[in-house]
Amino acid sequence: MQIHTLASGSTGNCALISAGNGGQRTTICLDAGIALRTARGFAEIVGHNLSELDAVLLTHRHGDHSTNIIAVAARAQAPLYMHRDTVDSSQKLGKSELIRRDIDRRDISDNGTFFVGDIAVTAIQVPHDADPTFGYIFEYQGKRAGFFTDLGNTEDIINRGIFANLDELVLESNYDPEMLANGHYPQALKQRVSSDLGHLSNQQAAAVIKDGASARLQKLTLAHLSQKNNAPLIAAECMQHALNDCGLQHVDLQIAPARGPISKALF
Repeated sequence: MQIHTLASGSTGNCALISAGNGGQRTTICLDAGIALRTARGFAEIVGHNLSELDAVLLTHRHGDHSTNIIAVAARAQAPLYMHRDTVDSSQKLGKSELIRRDIDRRDISDNGTFFVGDIAVTAIQVPHDADPTFGYIFEYQGKRAGFFTDLGNTEDIINRGIFANLDELVLESNYDPEMLANGHYPQALKQRVSSDLGHLSNQQAAAVIKDGASARLQKLTLAHLSQKNNAPLIAAECMQHALNDCGLQHVDLQIAPARGPISKALF
């Protein structure tokens, strides 16, 4: 099973999850908040065709995740998994558009599991200011991967053991608190970002690993980094300290760029 982030951040998000080979390959698109032409080009770089998807998943209604989600599902003639309360939450997610594009919309719920091909997918509701918002767990042939961005705190899902026993994790590491505090965002926006319904700081992401991960973890991708309130090396150094402190030096640590798939190692 492979996860490819095609875009990650406030300017747009899109990722692919795939498993298997040849005619047995299953491919899932997670979010589509970037231009279709851009997404198609990035997908081709990692050997995929956005017209050949087995399912499309939506995390939440914010435009940087949802703008082209219906268009992607329609082009691929793939079922679209999204929560019923997200329908009509924005113009791009209107019921009329789902009907017009003949979308097979399928509902998701917290801790609900469904299969896309041979991949078991579990939706996990997370705290964010676009209720409901979901992260996902993917399981294939005994391997488990998690994808969690856009969440303001992790106490509940750590207590539920969501991050334990993962082989791979894509995790938000949105902002550096000092950069956010000293930056040019209006105070109200600073408070929104750092609230329990906002985004995870580098330190909060590090706490996820310290408190919730296990020695099973092999790969960790930091995602949804703010381009104004964070820097890849700052986020990476914070997380590497956490990995070292809890004996997870073996973990392959990567940063998802704002645009394009990961193309080079951190260090």
